[in-house]
Amino acid sequence: MIKFLTGPGGYKVANALMMKAAWLCCVVGGASYGAAALACMFALSIWRREFAQDLPFVLLLGSIGLCLDTFWMYAGVLDYGQAAIALPLGITLAPSWIIMLWLAVGLSIRHSLYFLVTRPLFGALLVGCGSPLSYLTGERFGAVVIPSLEGMVVLAVVWIALFYVVFSRAKTQLTAV
Repeated sequence: MIKFLTGPGGYKVANALMMKAAWLCCVVGGASYGAAALACMFALSIWRREFAQDLPFVLLLGSIGLCLDTFWMYAGVLDYGQAAIALPLGITLAPSWIIMLWLAVGLSIRHSLYFLVTRPLFGALLVGCGSPLSYLTGERFGAVVIPSLEGMVVLAVVWIALFYVVFSRAKTQLTAV
């Protein structure tokens, strides 16, 4: 097992499996299960000595996710119900479990998602078109409510644009090294 994780291909596979596990843990189990799954991803990144290079993507996507999913709540595209984080002064933020998913994506940019980074337009289209399916699946698990399908179209278009920029920027940074 250790030999599998030390090889470049093995780590990409492990990262992809851990990202899928993180999605399931976050959506089904919320922040508590999501934190455990994300901790495993962080631990593996640190153990593999990848964390310093992963950190900029983790911070960027965590920040984007917090802002974007909070915006979707205020715009009425998504409703996280009681899982949303209520702050003083009537401010409400997206739930911690969805931010954990964005952090997991950040931990995957240089690894299991690298094939999308090297093809930014294809990657953006794939992620953008897949994002509504992910949210719809989350709705089936009771993690989110989607008030309208029109909102899902807007969400997909925004994700396509966003991930085109993210993947293009990552490609520039990762291929310049």
